[in-house]
Amino acid sequence: MARIVTCPKRKFRFDIGYSRVFACRGCPESYLDRCNMVKFPKRGYELPKV
Repeated sequence: MARIVTCPKRKFRFDIGYSRVFACRGCPESYLDRCNMVKFPKRGYELPKV
Protein backbone atom coordinates (compact mmCIF):
# COMPACT_ATOMS: atom_id res chain seq x y z
CA MET A 1 0.00 0.00 0.00
CA ALA A 2 1.42 3.38 -0.98
CA ARG A 3 2.01 5.95 1.73
CA ILE A 4 1.87 9.33 0.01
CA VAL A 5 3.55 12.34 1.61
CA THR A 6 3.23 15.95 0.48
CA CYS A 7 6.11 18.38 0.89
CA PRO A 8 4.86 21.31 3.01
CA LYS A 9 6.98 23.83 1.08
CA ARG A 10 6.73 22.81 -2.58
CA LYS A 11 3.63 20.59 -2.51
CA PHE A 12 5.56 17.80 -4.27
CA ARG A 13 3.85 14.46 -3.60
CA PHE A 14 5.72 11.17 -3.38
CA ASP A 15 5.54 7.69 -1.90
CA ILE A 16 7.65 6.96 1.20
CA GLY A 17 8.88 3.78 -0.53
CA TYR A 18 10.21 5.91 -3.40
CA SER A 19 12.04 8.08 -0.89
CA ARG A 20 13.59 5.05 0.83
CA VAL A 21 14.87 3.64 -2.46
CA PHE A 22 16.29 6.84 -3.98
CA ALA A 23 16.82 9.55 -1.34
CA CYS A 24 17.88 7.25 1.51
CA ARG A 25 20.17 5.05 -0.56
CA GLY A 26 23.05 3.78 1.54
CA CYS A 27 21.51 4.58 4.92
CA PRO A 28 21.29 1.41 7.07
CA GLU A 29 18.39 2.80 9.09
CA SER A 30 16.13 2.92 6.03
CA TYR A 31 16.78 -0.71 5.12
CA LEU A 32 15.97 -1.86 8.64
CA ASP A 33 12.84 0.34 8.73
CA ARG A 34 13.99 1.92 12.00
CA CYS A 35 14.10 5.45 10.67
CA ASN A 36 11.36 7.80 11.87
CA MET A 37 12.15 10.43 9.28
CA VAL A 38 10.98 11.07 5.71
CA LYS A 39 13.61 12.39 3.31
CA PHE A 40 12.25 14.49 0.46
CA PRO A 41 13.84 13.25 -2.79
CA LYS A 42 13.94 16.56 -4.67
CA ARG A 43 15.39 18.74 -1.88
CA GLY A 44 17.12 16.28 0.45
CA TYR A 45 15.72 17.66 3.70
CA GLU A 46 14.02 15.47 6.29
CA LEU A 47 10.95 15.71 8.45
CA PRO A 48 9.57 13.33 11.08
CA LYS A 49 7.08 10.73 9.85
CA VAL A 50 3.53 11.56 10.82
